[in-house]
Amino acid sequence: MGKIFFIFLFTFSLGLYAQDSYPQDTFRSPLDIPLVLAGTFGELRSNHFHSGIDIKTQQRQGLPIYAIGDGTVTRIKISLWGYGKALYVAHPNGYTSVYAHLQKFSPEIEEYIKKVQYQKKSYEIEIFPEYGEVKVKKDKIIAFSGNTGGSSGPHLHFEIRSSISEKPTNPLLYGLEVLDATNPTLVRLYGYPLSENAQLNQSTTKSQINFTKQKDGTFLADKVTALGTIGFGFIGFDRQDLAANKNGVYSVRQVVNGKVYTD
Repeated sequence: MGKIFFIFLFTFSLGLYAQDSYPQDTFRSPLDIPLVLAGTFGELRSNHFHSGIDIKTQQRQGLPIYAIGDGTVTRIKISLWGYGKALYVAHPNGYTSVYAHLQKFSPEIEEYIKKVQYQKKSYEIEIFPEYGEVKVKKDKIIAFSGNTGGSSGPHLHFEIRSSISEKPTNPLLYGLEVLDATNPTLVRLYGYPLSENAQLNQSTTKSQINFTKQKDGTFLADKVTALGTIGFGFIGFDRQDLAANKNGVYSVRQVVNGKVYTD
């Protein structure tokens, strides 16, 4: 197999692409403050992918958390670890919203929880109320933001899942607005020979590839020579407006010789 010369371009985005399959006008924000993210959906953590978004709460606890839509509480968990105090609300359209690291719940839900705690003689509980037993209304306060469980600072961990499969989806696909006019940053780019006898720039081992940032925010890699099957990896991050956090990138598009190769 002969060597191939090619040039490739990486484009990064944390754009919010509304899709027809995700309702855009059904859910409200869980907070009454501008949404500033400390963590994005799908970020690679130490042993898992991040299943929601982490919303900053202005370094404070006790901010009102609102039900994003009408629904019924299907799960309540209180733990010294993990999500800490967490609330799960199933909505009629087939989605479940999750609110975690809470300081406390609304008075009505707190009263319900205390009865269970006394019955079980335990502070830490996990309960699954009967469907319709604990109802909530859109725009009503259901909890208050906190720093419980495995949280390292005050924030709201927020998820939207499929009620049937419990598969998490990106909450930003549902019309929630986050200010983001800042392009993602590419830090390093690597090439990896994958197949037997594969080479990248005449090397059979991982190679760092130089690149230049273009005016449109994309990144143009230096020309490379390749033999066999090769792969690419990168280190990068995205910042939203009003925050210095280095969050995960929403999507990556690889363009080779002018044609989209991966998206």
